[in-house]
Amino acid sequence: MVDYGFLLGKLAPEMVEVVQRRYNILRAIAYLQPVGRRVLAEKLGLQERAVRNDVELLKEQELILAEVKGMTITPLGEKILKELSNILHSFRGLGNIERDLASFLGLERVIIVPGDFEHDPLAKRELGRVAALHLNEVIKKVKTIAIAGGTTLAELANHIIPQNRQDLLVLPARGGLGEQVEIQANTIAAKIAKNLGASYRLLHAPDYMSQKSAEQLAQDPYIAPTIQLIRETEVLIHGIGNVYEMAKRRGMGKEEIEKLISLGAKGEAFGYYFDQQGSSVYSTPSIGLKLVDLGKIKKIIAIAGGRSKAEAIKAVTKAGFIHWLIIDEGAAEEIING
Repeated sequence: MVDYGFLLGKLAPEMVEVVQRRYNILRAIAYLQPVGRRVLAEKLGLQERAVRNDVELLKEQELILAEVKGMTITPLGEKILKELSNILHSFRGLGNIERDLASFLGLERVIIVPGDFEHDPLAKRELGRVAALHLNEVIKKVKTIAIAGGTTLAELANHIIPQNRQDLLVLPARGGLGEQVEIQANTIAAKIAKNLGASYRLLHAPDYMSQKSAEQLAQDPYIAPTIQLIRETEVLIHGIGNVYEMAKRRGMGKEEIEKLISLGAKGEAFGYYFDQQGSSVYSTPSIGLKLVDLGKIKKIIAIAGGRSKAEAIKAVTKAGFIHWLIIDEGAAEEIING
């Protein structure tokens, strides 16, 4: 199949630059609306005069409205924005990179979202939006899904398309009390369930505790049934973390962090730390989903972004349990070039 977008991008790269810039502006307005031109320029890291002409063109084409309270996107602008996402994906040859990465990492599928959220403050929202679209595709024929915590997954929850899935049960993959409420697995699971019109269960337990406490809680008659449901989930969605970042989030002490480094840990997923070869070298005592449970899950989707996550992504994917990987362009480029 001929990828005409890719061919046009090669033939007229200057066109890609213009489309990318106007797409970024339109996307920023959609996420920040109502927004003034000065704030828009600051968010995009551009001079105000640099966005003036593009804003005027978007206005003339009736893709945005400019009012006293600020600029907003029109229904036509929203439609164009969604189409532009696909066009840019083609222009930048991301389809070819997705196939190469899937082969390199040993995955069923890789989905790359244009941008790098370490340099683009709105790219994380776009990663969440695209992930939500693909999640909608995956859950059509399942009855249970489990979701881990984290900032990227919290963004996914914001973009879930409302449905009426009374037959679906949403579960947290692990405990999460002690973290910021907004990024706890419980909070994210409840929000996704609400948007999907589904039911949910919560796991009222810390994500980090002593081994003895974890074993005792796992036997609690109120908690044990939820743990069993989590271990039987059909779909799992989780993030991938940098070792030092996740260790700090879980309140690990200096000695534990030094131990992780000495063990060669490179990446983290739901409490497990993996080395460069994809072997689990350390795990935090917790209740919920365990590594041994993953082989029974039909679809495991990992979501991550940013160039600094490249090493962690390679380590976790080499563990062999992930089916789909959704990442941003920055992470994809770093994995290829690293």
